[in-house]
Amino acid sequence: MEYQDINLINHMRKPPNQITAIRFVAVPVMWICAFLGARFYIGIGLIIGFLSDLFDGAVARKLNQTSDFGSKFDSLTDQMLQLSSIIWILILMPEIFQENVFVSLLALIIYFSSLSIGLIKFNRLANLHLYLSKFGGLFLYLFMIHAFITGQYHRGLFLVAVILFILSSAESAALQLTSSEVNTDSGSIFFRYMRTDHPIRVWLSRLP
Repeated sequence: MEYQDINLINHMRKPPNQITAIRFVAVPVMWICAFLGARFYIGIGLIIGFLSDLFDGAVARKLNQTSDFGSKFDSLTDQMLQLSSIIWILILMPEIFQENVFVSLLALIIYFSSLSIGLIKFNRLANLHLYLSKFGGLFLYLFMIHAFITGQYHRGLFLVAVILFILSSAESAALQLTSSEVNTDSGSIFFRYMRTDHPIRVWLSRLP
């Protein structure tokens, strides 16, 4: 067995990476559900994905098992799920895009621009763990879970989710353009102008 294989096995023995792996494995299962038109089960899969996303980072910090592998694995899994969700909506609920063309196109352009910057500049999908992305991700999960389980979408929830998605993607793009390396603990672009002991920064650092 090669060294890289052994190293991968060692990484996957760690609980945080195992939790991320649940989300990783759920994606192809949800693809099968998408081809079968089983929207409800995609919603259930997204609930599982949300819980995995919520706990993997928290467990890694609790057990002091944060690593570059874990960060990249988490980033890859998040991007897989986000890209897949966009396609699932296009396939199963196209009316969401048809009724919100401008804001949907704006969100996609800024999102793919941010991904492209990371790939071109750093040769990786940069997951900067921004607090705005966490809030945006929460509303995005809530919107998609509601839409797939009920078979209809809530326009107000959609607008909140997509606006936060646009802002977080724009912040990620701005940070990557102005940084010389990927800092997965960036938190926010505004942290550059805050003291480390600033009350807002301290409060945000306590969030999971």
